[in-house]
Amino acid sequence: MPIPKERVPLRPIRYDLYTRRLKFCMLLCLLSLTLPGLVMSQSSDASIISYPLFESDETLEITMEMDIRRVLRDRGEETDYHPLTVSWTNEQGELMEVSARVKVRGNFRRQRENCRFPPLRMRFEEETVVGTVFEGQEKLKLVTHCQTGRSEYQQYVLQEYLIYRSYNLMTDKSFRVRLAEITYSDSEKRDDPFTRFGFIIEDEDKMAERLGGRILEVKNVHPDLTDYELSNRLAVFHYMMGNTDWSIPNLHNIKLVMPEGEQTPYAIPYDFDWSGIINARYADPNPMLNIRSVRQRVFRGLCRTPEEFMKEFTFFNENRTAIFQLHQNLVPPLTEDWFEEAVEYLDEFYAIINDPDEAKDEIIDECRTDQ
Repeated sequence: MPIPKERVPLRPIRYDLYTRRLKFCMLLCLLSLTLPGLVMSQSSDASIISYPLFESDETLEITMEMDIRRVLRDRGEETDYHPLTVSWTNEQGELMEVSARVKVRGNFRRQRENCRFPPLRMRFEEETVVGTVFEGQEKLKLVTHCQTGRSEYQQYVLQEYLIYRSYNLMTDKSFRVRLAEITYSDSEKRDDPFTRFGFIIEDEDKMAERLGGRILEVKNVHPDLTDYELSNRLAVFHYMMGNTDWSIPNLHNIKLVMPEGEQTPYAIPYDFDWSGIINARYADPNPMLNIRSVRQRVFRGLCRTPEEFMKEFTFFNENRTAIFQLHQNLVPPLTEDWFEEAVEYLDEFYAIINDPDEAKDEIIDECRTDQ
């Protein structure tokens, strides 16, 4: 099917969507009064911001020394920060060390029955990290291995990292990540040090700052009131990775970033561990979807014209080689079985979008009329 040179006009806006758009614009006006700088003159130029932590794709080797048992026991609704020392060797071969704080974070993975070693949040004093790889950082999320004694959990970490990196290829309006080889050292010397892979996620405020905006904490925003092309891309990307665990209106695994001088926010996804390409043993599909496994893809995006879908399919085809190379060149590599399953899962997606009948049956006809 040919791709039109010009964007196909949208269908007339329904009354309910018009009402949402009006309410959303009114809300933005109120926010602009209470949050100076949220909606600013379009003449304001957002400078390009970069930090050394996310300017390299090399695996970062660090040691985290803390009272491991005390940190991991603190899993309440309001967790506390605990002392942490982070050390690493810089490019000049010098041993670097900074004092920081750390606490357990997350929702599902914070629960003891789900993860014995849950995700963490590190907090730095910015003045202590000047001139280091952590310069400019204050708060950083760390995705950990969840279970220490099961090897497949390391594959989960690497797979989720690859999903983030794959979305980075799709758009810069995404969370940056840095793979890390972490040695956990118990400051109380009760347990021997151990090393696992994890990855660090760009802080949401730093991400918004990089994109020239700020986080917008507003629910019930219709996807069509966010950046239109980005929401289309996001929906197809989630389908590619087999992820149904997201929602723009509910801000479920989605952050909204409002760029300065604009009234249309970016919808930016995160937390991909329930994706079908990973197929984590703890991931169960939403019962409302009537599927048996998260491996089964379900398109959760809104309806678009066939031409608009084809535009996205073409974009994903253009990035196919880069996505596969990302998986092929990962260091450390996925194990052979995990790599082959990931490639097979991605091949299935490309087989669907490149078969007009399959694309119609599995995506175009399965779109959502509202969300």
